[in-house]
Amino acid sequence: MESELAKINPKIRRYVKTEILPKYRQLKGHTSSHITDVIYRSLKIAKEIDGVNLDMVYIIAAYHDLGRLIDNETHHLESGKMLRNDVFLKTLFSDEEIETMAEAVEDHRASLKGDPRNLYGKIVSSADRSCDITEILARAYDYNKTLHPEFSEPEIIENIRTVLRGKYIPGAYGDKKMYFRTPEYDVFLKKVEEITSTPEGFFKIQTEFNKKRFGNLETIS
Repeated sequence: MESELAKINPKIRRYVKTEILPKYRQLKGHTSSHITDVIYRSLKIAKEIDGVNLDMVYIIAAYHDLGRLIDNETHHLESGKMLRNDVFLKTLFSDEEIETMAEAVEDHRASLKGDPRNLYGKIVSSADRSCDITEILARAYDYNKTLHPEFSEPEIIENIRTVLRGKYIPGAYGDKKMYFRTPEYDVFLKKVEEITSTPEGFFKIQTEFNKKRFGNLETIS
């Protein structure tokens, strides 16, 4: 990752590190760790494409979930607004570049109707698809615990299973909207399909994962 990061404007790296990433500490499920992973995957994809501005890719990846601080459901639109209004970015990028980045942020969701309006949106949208089962299980659990405090443990776990099947199994929108495919992602999709195939099986898998992650389940009930 360092080789890709070395190509990013130091001012931008410093700004993201000190002003943007710390804001994600307020969130559960979409933390600075997730954002860092998306930055890495975005740069990995972008470095293979001629003519792509890596500074822009870096900013888009850093900003893509920031709108969750305001509203989860419309976070992509809120993130776009925040990027457009960022005074610091306006000192480094043209109005056209700002708008391109904002559109990419708005279009990053896999559930988007239609395709992203520009190449940058496709890059970060693809990079936002994690191939790590443990990351997905942890993020989905944390997010659902926050979003549905009224749910029982079995209800939370079944909701996670339903969401994962609706998004990640082969043929779902998380599959169709992957613009830069990797063998690892195809393996990931098959794994999700396997572990979510039955409510009973997934409940056991998620529960065992939670025990390893948190210890006694009473600590997360």
